Amino acid sequence: MSHHHDHAEHDHPHDHGHEPDHGAHDHGAHEHHHHEPPAGATNLVTCPVMPGNQVDPAWAEQRGLFRDYQGTRYWFCCAECGPLFDADPARYTDAA
Repeated sequence: MSHHHDHAEHDHPHDHGHEPDHGAHDHGAHEHHHHEPPAGATNLVTCPVMPGNQVDPAWAEQRGLFRDYQGTRYWFCCAECGPLFDADPARYTDAA
């Protein structure tokens, strides 16, 4: 008569089923890497490092994604482009 199977810790109430909302919402707003230009952007320039990408200079400058090189300012579509540009600016600027 030793049925002590009353381990009530089998139905622990903190079930991890219904909490998908820790950060699952608004995951598209930042850092998605197919670069569409921001809505309302008009004077777009082409990223010198990734020429397929259009950049809004104002957007890039807010984030520090630009370089001045030989009197010309270049804007980048993403943070990776800055170091690439720094490493070999002449490759990206057609500086004759």
